[in-house]
Amino acid sequence: MSELEAVRKEIEEIDREILSLIDKRVNLAEKVLESKRINGTSINDRKQNEVVINRALNTATELNLDVGSVKEIFEILIRMSIERQNELSGKGSLP
Repeated sequence: MSELEAVRKEIEEIDREILSLIDKRVNLAEKVLESKRINGTSINDRKQNEVVINRALNTATELNLDVGSVKEIFEILIRMSIERQNELSGKGSLP
């Protein structure tokens, strides 16, 4: 195996880990939704979304990552969570 192939294999493993963590994060939507129902919080909690984004941006800055790209990634993750919560509450748009 060439060095390039080895690096690509390592990237593939990291991608699988990232996807596994995304799956884990999205599946927490059920617990989040139950807590929101108890607390009377709307599914799209803009204040919490801002907290999550700011936390991600701070960490991205610490890690010297592209803050704009990290913000886009976390906006997508938040949308995925909101969609999953909507789906669980019967308001989803997914098939």
